[in-house]
Amino acid sequence: MAWENVVGQERVIHALNRTLSSGRIAHAYMFYGPEGVGKRAVAFALAQALQCATPTNGVACGACNACHKAKKGIHPDIHVLIPTIKDVDNDDLSSRLRALAEDPYATVDFQRRPSMEGSGGSTNKQVFYSVEMVNTSLRREMSYHPVEGRYRVAVIIDADKMRADAANAFLKLLEEPGDKTVFILTTDRVDHVIPTILSRCQQMRFEPLEVDDIAKSLVERDIADPNTAGVLARMADGSLSRAIELAANEELPQVREQVLDFLRLSFKGRGDLIVAKVDQLTAGGREHTKFLLTVALGIIRDLMLLTEAGSSHLIVNVDQEETLIRFVNNLPDARISDMVEAIERTCHLVERNVNTRLVLISLSIVLRAAMRGERTAGIVTDLAV
Repeated sequence: MAWENVVGQERVIHALNRTLSSGRIAHAYMFYGPEGVGKRAVAFALAQALQCATPTNGVACGACNACHKAKKGIHPDIHVLIPTIKDVDNDDLSSRLRALAEDPYATVDFQRRPSMEGSGGSTNKQVFYSVEMVNTSLRREMSYHPVEGRYRVAVIIDADKMRADAANAFLKLLEEPGDKTVFILTTDRVDHVIPTILSRCQQMRFEPLEVDDIAKSLVERDIADPNTAGVLARMADGSLSRAIELAANEELPQVREQVLDFLRLSFKGRGDLIVAKVDQLTAGGREHTKFLLTVALGIIRDLMLLTEAGSSHLIVNVDQEETLIRFVNNLPDARISDMVEAIERTCHLVERNVNTRLVLISLSIVLRAAMRGERTAGIVTDLAV
């Protein structure tokens, strides 16, 4: 069946099943929601269902030649695009698309996975859709009649990465869609997609995944045992892709210790040591900094659970339970909700390309005050001083 590789998202699947059964297929869909929750998996499943030779009530059979080709990523009428770096190597791009066809939850983007040879690392290189890419890989391909399928389908991953000229070129294509053409766009940042493109798409919101669904998938994929899977699932904040990354990340224990050191130094207020620590934390690039902040947010949320619930039953970092309990006991006046807000705000700023070094130094100032029970003006004010 077309939905066999999709984890959760029952509401979206139900809506698409109704659409497929009725035969009222929109010419463009926009799947939006958090990263790694199944937007790409559903996009590929929908593309397969549209090409299936023997669908049942619109749902793909999973056994015909068209379904097999769709699942392997080799159907001539399904075109998958991802944003690329400048001067991209075509062999590298092809390997990423093959990996995505094999597992739509895999990390294949150029920023978080600069090389397909390994799972770690990050880069500050910009990824984008150029106007040339839109014209050659979309406009030209989608202007032809289907080769052997029922539709010409384009799956456009991270549609928010279109530059202005590329978005305008794509908009013209959306305004005059060819017969039997379907565009399926995905984005983690729907607010970065121009409104005129959004208005021409049927929009479908994807929700974060349940912890149990993520843990079950990790076990079924033979990535982790049930106990470890539960920890990773809670750390992943609703994203199966993030849970898979965490499971493969050998640096996780080291990163977590770095975060704890950063908290300790922030409390002490030693400016020289904080600057040195920030330089160390930001040396790995913006994506690595975002990962550090994600880990920090998980630790602070554990502190909030210990403080408010008085129990360690739901905490994520169970192997750090003693450290977290000591923190709570030693800092009874800490404004933990302010710490959570500060880190969330920092994550937002890093996403907006603010200088990561400055924003982490500012975060340290805010965290120090919050841990001492003092109110602060916040990250942005600290940066402006």
